[in-house]
Amino acid sequence: MSVVQAKKPLVLFPMTSDQFCALPISKTVKLELLDGEVTALTRPTCSHQYFVGQLAVAIFLWIKPSNRGRLLPDTLMTLDSHWTPTPDLAYIARRHLKRVKEKRIEGPVDLAVEVLSSDPEVDRETKFKAYARFGVKWYWIVDLKQRVLGEYELTNKTYGAPVLAAFDEPFQPRLFPGLVIDLASLEW
Repeated sequence: MSVVQAKKPLVLFPMTSDQFCALPISKTVKLELLDGEVTALTRPTCSHQYFVGQLAVAIFLWIKPSNRGRLLPDTLMTLDSHWTPTPDLAYIARRHLKRVKEKRIEGPVDLAVEVLSSDPEVDRETKFKAYARFGVKWYWIVDLKQRVLGEYELTNKTYGAPVLAAFDEPFQPRLFPGLVIDLASLEW
């Protein structure tokens, strides 16, 4: 039996952010509200999830002792009535913790991390533009196949050229001065 993979994410139906956040959590597909449309994305692979978990641990162990903020995996982030994406990881600085509600983050996070999966255009184009438009200060895009992390900083409502961190060198995030992450050690 052959499996057919969709070339693009499947758009299901229009909805508002409030309606979307009231939906039950899906265990079979990853749903996000992108520009007012409920979009079904391919579930992440095991290597994707392993990397996200390991990256979360590395960041968490650095931010926790000094109570710098919170790191939330796979959490709804409502940006307006038509945008509720779900970054793989979201960091919220202590000064913005009031944005974290029971079921979602209301407003932009300080850092959104997306690990590319089978729908890379969503992360590289759709979310890239939306995150900049709504003021997500830092955006990391991780490409596990190319073994590189692109670190983007928002300046004047746009992301400049990325600082590229290859997996064979230590990554020193500009958002977290003093933190050094060995990206290669986080791989599956």
